[in-house]
Amino acid sequence: MRCSPVPTLLIAACFVVLSAHTRDLQTGTSQVTVPPMPAMESIEPPDGWKSTGHVVPPMPATLLRLPRTNITRAKFPAVDVHVHAGGLNTPQAYQKFITLMDSVGLGAVVNLNGSTGAKLDAVLKAGEPYKDRIATFITFSADGINEPGWSARFAAEMERAFKAGALGMKVAKGLGLGATNPDGTYIQPDDPRLDAVWAMAAKYDRPVMIHTSDSIGRFYPIGPKNERFDAGLWHVPGDARENYYNNGFPSHEVIEKAREKMHRKHPKTRFVNAHLAMLYYDPEKLAKFLDTYANADVEISATVQDLGRAPRLWREFIIKYEDRVLMGSDGSPDRGAHDFWTPHWRYLETYDEYFEHPAQIRTLGGSPGHGRWNISGVGLPDSVLRKVYYENALRHLPSLRDSITKQLAGR
Repeated sequence: MRCSPVPTLLIAACFVVLSAHTRDLQTGTSQVTVPPMPAMESIEPPDGWKSTGHVVPPMPATLLRLPRTNITRAKFPAVDVHVHAGGLNTPQAYQKFITLMDSVGLGAVVNLNGSTGAKLDAVLKAGEPYKDRIATFITFSADGINEPGWSARFAAEMERAFKAGALGMKVAKGLGLGATNPDGTYIQPDDPRLDAVWAMAAKYDRPVMIHTSDSIGRFYPIGPKNERFDAGLWHVPGDARENYYNNGFPSHEVIEKAREKMHRKHPKTRFVNAHLAMLYYDPEKLAKFLDTYANADVEISATVQDLGRAPRLWREFIIKYEDRVLMGSDGSPDRGAHDFWTPHWRYLETYDEYFEHPAQIRTLGGSPGHGRWNISGVGLPDSVLRKVYYENALRHLPSLRDSITKQLAGR
């Protein structure tokens, strides 16, 4: 594996709480506990505090001279299962993106923005010559879900899409936090009207890339005590577009329980849970989720900024669940090689420390909008790296296997 000339011995010191799901674990003579989540009231801003439209200062430049692995592309052809590329509708757009993919070591990607109907047909037609590198998913839509017959209609559209060449389906967080019933309550992924949808994916053995819930900080009060406040992701209390606390939205626990029920009700449907099922904040909870539901896989998009804060723990987690973790980025064709793609490879392949993470958002001052901190790498063994980069994805997308095999031979 690629590895900095420093400090691999740190891994030997790692203690991880993944093999059990109790809150008190014994290791030698030391008692180790997992602290509970902070109480909501503990994150409330001080009395009288008001947001002033907080301007995020630039991240300080580190003066530490730390070793950096020379890395420009993924060690193995990576299959990125979480890419948003809605503009891929012409041969020129496809060719430009594939040029970028080749330069950073992406063997293949999944375009989650295939849409439905005529838009999907246009994307599939334009992408036909490139389907060995770019897989297109139909995009779930809850439009009309409260109308009679919606379940059968959307399931039929899925069937049509799969027969036309869509290799899976993407479901966004609007399911759980956006779509509502006539009475205003939020529709959750275990809703009976969705049974036909999940069953259709199982019928054609197509994966469902599902994003449920959201970053945990969005369920907490906005203010200086919220670790995401200074990142610039939101600054206005009461803004329902950015924050769910006291804005009438369901709690993250409600959504998580509905997701578990969905997995339980549909054991033959293969779900790839986006963003580590949004459980990056609690590896013990994520471990229990994977142990309980064999039809659940996860991908790491938009979580590297958090995983890189606890590299030893998450290294052991990924190794333990090496058959269940897929590479994802939440990227797009306009992402830069140096500031976005390379940090993913640096995180997964090296033990480099304290480097900028692949931020999904950059603020005006240049600070990362999903965490104003730096991260360290996990240095995965090659056998695990291969699984995360492409082998696990190919179980869901076998039509890409020949392309990845050829690329491996070419390297």
